Parts: sequence; C-alpha cells; structure tokens
Amino acid sequence: MAGPLQGIRIVEMGQLIAIPSAMKWLGDMGAQVIRLESVQRLESYRTDSLYHNEVDGDFWNRGANFYEQNRNKLGLTLDLSRDEGRAVLRDLIAIADVFAENFTPRVVRNFGLEYDSLRQIRPDIIMVSSTGYGFDGPWANFGATGPATEGAAGLAYMTGYPDGGPVMSEIPYTDYTAGEHTVAAVMLALLHRLNTGRGQFIDVSQTQTCSATVPEALLDWTVNGRIQPRQGNSNPAMSPHGCYPCAGDDRWIAIAVDSDQAWQGLCRVMGRSDWAADRRYADVISRLSHRDELDRMLAFETRQRDNHELMAALQSSGIAAGAVMDSKDLLFNEHLRSRGFYEVIEHHPDTGMPPLPYASRPWKLHGTPAVAPQPAPLMGQHNRDILAGLLGRTDGEIETLTAANIIGFAPLTPRGVRRPSLDEQVRQGRMQRYETDYAAQIRREYGIGE
Repeated sequence: MAGPLQGIRIVEMGQLIAIPSAMKWLGDMGAQVIRLESVQRLESYRTDSLYHNEVDGDFWNRGANFYEQNRNKLGLTLDLSRDEGRAVLRDLIAIADVFAENFTPRVVRNFGLEYDSLRQIRPDIIMVSSTGYGFDGPWANFGATGPATEGAAGLAYMTGYPDGGPVMSEIPYTDYTAGEHTVAAVMLALLHRLNTGRGQFIDVSQTQTCSATVPEALLDWTVNGRIQPRQGNSNPAMSPHGCYPCAGDDRWIAIAVDSDQAWQGLCRVMGRSDWAADRRYADVISRLSHRDELDRMLAFETRQRDNHELMAALQSSGIAAGAVMDSKDLLFNEHLRSRGFYEVIEHHPDTGMPPLPYASRPWKLHGTPAVAPQPAPLMGQHNRDILAGLLGRTDGEIETLTAANIIGFAPLTPRGVRRPSLDEQVRQGRMQRYETDYAAQIRREYGIGE
C-alpha cells in the first residue's frame, strides 16, 4: 500500500539520530528516502549494538541502532570529498523534493551544499539543516552530541535529586525532540510549496527544540527571578509522588496522588486504614509537609508487592500509577502489542539476522496507513538502483565510480569494536543485566521461526 507521501523524494545526508529518525518517519508514510553514507567514514551506528555482539564478517551490516533509525530507506554510498561524488549528489538534488542533513554549517559550506547553492540546481527544493545550536549565531559551528545539547538546553540542570548535581537521560533526548520537530517542519514546508510553488530553508536547532519542552522554568525566572530546584521524582503539588521499589530485582512503580480522594484510595489498596485516619496526612498541604516520611512508609509497603499487580489495583481505584518498565517489559507488553506498536521486519539474508520486532510509529493515521516496513539498507545496497535507475548512469560509469571508491559496499578500513564479556559489562555498569535465552523468548512471543 502506498503511503500519503508517495511521490515525495528525500535525499538524506544524516548521521546517528536527529535527521535519520525524522526521515525514517517520513519514509514510513511513503516518501522515498535515499540515505547517503561513505565507505571512507563508517557511520558509528553501524558498529553499535551489533547482533549477538559479533564483530566478525560484515559486522557493519548488523548494527541494531542503525537498523532502528533507517528503516524504509534506500542506501547509496558516496564520497562527497571528491568532485565525482558531489556531481552525483547534485544530480540527485535535481530530482528531489527535500535535502536533509545534520552536519555543522562548516561542513555544509565546505561541500558547497548551502541552500542558495541547492536552489541553483532545483529552485523549489526544501533544505533541512538540523544542527546542535542552529545554522547561524555564535555557537553555530560548535560540535554537538545529545548530552552536550541536553546540557545547553537547560534540561540537564533541572533533572536530578535535590542533594545532587544535574543528571542527563540515558538516551540522547534532544535528538528525538529535534526529530519530531523536524517532521512537523518538513510537512509545513511541503504544504507551503504546494500552495506557493516555493521551497525554503528549514533551520532546526536541536538545543532549542529541547528548551521548548521546559517553558515553565524559563517563565518562572522571567516573571519571578526564581531558579527552580532539582526535584528528583517528587512534585511540588503532590504527595506521595515518585518511584517506589517493588518485589523482585530492580522492579519499581510510579505513583502520583493528586487529591484527597486518591490518597484515601491508596490507603485502601495498601491496606493501611491507619494512614487514612491519621490527621497528619488529611489534606494536600499536610501530606506535602510530611513528604519524606510518606515516601519511606509507602516504599516499605510497595516492596512486598508485584509492580504490575499493584499498578492494576491502583488504577482500578482511580489512582495514577504505572509499573516502571525496562526494555524486556516493553517488548512483551500486552497493551503495546495489541495496538500493533511492534512490527516484525525481515532482514537481508546476507546479514544472518532473523526477523525481529521493531518499535513503529507513536501515531496512527487510519485513513492513510503507513507503508509495510522494510529493513535499513546494507551498505551500498541500492547503489546501482539509484545510479542507473534514477540517474541513468551507464555500467561503465558505475564501474569507474566503484574503482575510484566514490561508491562501494563496505568500509575501506573496517574496525569492529569487540566488547568485554557480558559479565564484565555488568560489572562495569554498562548494562543492568542480561539473559542468554533472549532470542528464544522473542521467537516464542512473536511467533518467529528459527
């Protein structure tokens, strides 16, 4: 089935998450996304979370995070440091609707890929530049990664416990806020072009997309001169409010009591009528003044309970509660699976990887569903399809490009990172735990054959 963006062609010069994730979602809706990479410089996600942690053979075609960010795309290798590579890119831009990249402005200028230059090739082109701090300004050419931009956005300062320093999320949060904002901006630009016939330049600051998620703290300083304190898992208007330990190893539940009625319900579920009768906890103000004491009391009780069973009991009594789920919990979650959140994708036979479930889109369009998912491309998998099929290059021209390493099918200097043993990674804190029968569990739960 063709998606709603069928007929839109995107050329992506992306790396890691910010642009690749945004273009992935557009590809889900039917856009043709041509992803560029180079055999001279291996995309780091091609070496990250390798299937079975194996670095033998063509390991660069088994990177799980690469597959996650690049489904439903065509793959073309191209050396843009050479005139011949840039000539191919210019020909692609001439037949594209969108050109998207997340390199620094300095790199873009060195390649001659600024918006004004692209307009000379295709006047109505839409260009997306997703950078750490924006395409202009004093910080424009600063290098940026998720942790750096999360700190610069103000989010890290507000995250953490009252008696500790700033804490950053385990995932590069700003990459995903940037990706989501980029999807919206591209759709708006496509609508603008449909109405006016004109393209435009989209300048995405990854830091600003994250700062936009914390406007309350900015306004509090603007109108009151206050710097909000780090609050950990607490809430200034609710108590109890936080994550509490449950039975088992590293099992937790999040509970938020937002009213006197919810407090009475919590006391009933926990079997603590004495709490309900205690005047020290009779109203919101009283409970806030005894916040630490309540947290200790509640944690003692929750340690005896299964987090999923307790969540169900609390929810049934109208209390906001959620089991804190790890990656295994999420993958096997009945609710997410019933909504079709996971899609089983078959990989190219050369990878040696079986079909695996992937997280799909967080939204559904019932009138215009997404396209059937395809795996991320092998390195250079679609070189010939694109060069010959789209650009009309002859066999001889393609062979010349291959011989000169302008295009290719493998990195010129492959270096797989062999990780320590699983037990050593646990000891170092690089993982929480592991299970050796995970593949069998996935096959059983998703009905995937050997």
